[in-house]
Amino acid sequence: MLTNEFRIFDPLKDDVNTVPTLSGNYIFALRKNSKLPDIGIPVIYTKFRDYEVIYVGLASTSLRDRDVEKHFNGNAGSSTLRKSLGCLFGYNLIPRDSHYNNNGKTKFNVTDESELSDWIKTNLLLFYYPNKEFDRIESLLIQALNPPLNLDKNHNVINSEFRKHLSKLRNQKPVHFYDNMGEIMNQRNLGKELYVQIWQEYLSEILYAINSISKTMKLNRSLFESVGNRKKSGYTFRLEIVDGIVPRKKGSAVARDLKKVLDKSIDFKTLANKKSIIISLNTNFELVVQVI
Repeated sequence: MLTNEFRIFDPLKDDVNTVPTLSGNYIFALRKNSKLPDIGIPVIYTKFRDYEVIYVGLASTSLRDRDVEKHFNGNAGSSTLRKSLGCLFGYNLIPRDSHYNNNGKTKFNVTDESELSDWIKTNLLLFYYPNKEFDRIESLLIQALNPPLNLDKNHNVINSEFRKHLSKLRNQKPVHFYDNMGEIMNQRNLGKELYVQIWQEYLSEILYAINSISKTMKLNRSLFESVGNRKKSGYTFRLEIVDGIVPRKKGSAVARDLKKVLDKSIDFKTLANKKSIIISLNTNFELVVQVI
């Protein structure tokens, strides 16, 4: 069925621009000798061009945006595939943003999302087919290929136990990134160390970024704004750290509170020893970590 219409994309060697910005359908399959994480429930695969299929989907606007950007490089908050794979690996879900109570969206922490991106690129291949009948074709693909990670529209008895277990994993209550909001608000009321608790939440991601030599991570703007109104002075800063010594930053409570967290971290001191590190926060609330 439509076998010859699908083109292949290998993230390890193909240019992302070869995938068109058109609507269509896609198939994710395991590379030869690759397997899904073992959760103790056997999986029966259907093959497409001799590759074991794990997931199919549609892109109503852009295959390049949906397939390459969201699935290969995005986060679980905008990719069903990534969320399912991360849950199979046992990663802890966290709220995608500060609106979790309203939207229920979840993702994984920066370290897990990065590891997941590496695994997907190393273990999966993508087949895509630009077309305008993507809704109908997706239903046909699910029926024909019985992809184990497709929970919606998949009523095949084969792999039903696996899909039920995956559904439970995906619906687990997240490790709530904002569980400490009460403590943060208490700091606000006291008028001191407003951002310490927030930086403690981000510490593991900052340490991972230092290990990665260079990393840019998106911070939650509303979380910072909820504890300190800095519309006049702003939130941006730049810290030049040498041998683990974090400089004092006059006029920036945000940077000063980050210094307090880093100064108390033994792991940071170990990683930063004999290194020159620049940590900066820009106006888009992107924290840039560079080891130079």
